[in-house]
Amino acid sequence: MSVLSVFAPRRFGRLFLSDAMNVSRDPTLMFGTVLSIVPAIAFHFGAEAMDRAALAAFDIEALSRYVAAVAICLPAFIIGWVTGFLFLEDRDEGPLLALDTTPTGKSGFMAYRISVTVLLAVGVTLVGAPIMIPEADWPLAVLISALVAMQAVASALVLPALARNKVEGLAITKLVNIASAGALLAAIPSPLRYLGGFVPTFWVGELLGLSSSPHLPMIVIALLAFTVHIAAAVVLYRFANRQAG
Repeated sequence: MSVLSVFAPRRFGRLFLSDAMNVSRDPTLMFGTVLSIVPAIAFHFGAEAMDRAALAAFDIEALSRYVAAVAICLPAFIIGWVTGFLFLEDRDEGPLLALDTTPTGKSGFMAYRISVTVLLAVGVTLVGAPIMIPEADWPLAVLISALVAMQAVASALVLPALARNKVEGLAITKLVNIASAGALLAAIPSPLRYLGGFVPTFWVGELLGLSSSPHLPMIVIALLAFTVHIAAAVVLYRFANRQAG
């Protein structure tokens, strides 16, 4: 049976229901899931006050524009973290390895988890984009949503790829979360900012035009962004698949 068999509606629904029950039983994972919608809500109520305070205290205009570049990426790391910990639990307790003996297989199950992560990240980002980046038109919002979804996949895979247990997973999570600030590298007023292009979140800031210096054509930025995101996801998937046994 092929990996694609996991996407049969009935099988997909059962797996999703099982994961939903696992998340609901763990307060930490449940809190993380709910937390993914907080950045958009907080931005909606706090952006104007943030701009006024920054202008009055530091003479910085439109601070929220820079904060938005980071905030739009945060749901990816939160959703990816939840998926990553589910992977760690299944690997440490044996189910992930045991899945190799089922029709779905380990690869099929990982494909299912990754697809759910993508769908959730895209959904949350598309809802949050009009709030956090109202100046972005729909094509740009969709493009950013696709990049954020791939960031969520990378965030989900980095835990099973690098962590040997859940304790190490927590430590790695703290380091990975720092990458969400990578979007601010795009605000550097110099072409040298492209040295930060190896950080996937950098490209969200670049698409939002945070820097005052000249930019590459939008199509080039999009191609480079997808190349970096896909490369990161593929490398991490291979490591995670190997670590799963």
